[in-house]
Amino acid sequence: MVEPHNYRTVGYSMIMISASLVVIGLLYLAIGDDVLYSDHVGKEKQLEYKQMLEEKAKQNEAQPQGKNLSVDLNEEMNVRNNP
Repeated sequence: MVEPHNYRTVGYSMIMISASLVVIGLLYLAIGDDVLYSDHVGKEKQLEYKQMLEEKAKQNEAQPQGKNLSVDLNEEMNVRNNP
């Protein structure tokens, strides 16, 4: 009678499971006890984005603003009323 189990497939599966556990262990060692690592990275990026927006707002305030009569263009126009 032929053995119904495929030992080679089972062996490869066990190797894959152990490799994935090793990868998880290495990630744990790299990150350490900081379980909120992604949360901290996200907050840092959000802070950088807010600072960038504030800098752009300051630059826009420093530049003289004219009336822009165009719809989708960011061109500055000097509009004067002649008496």
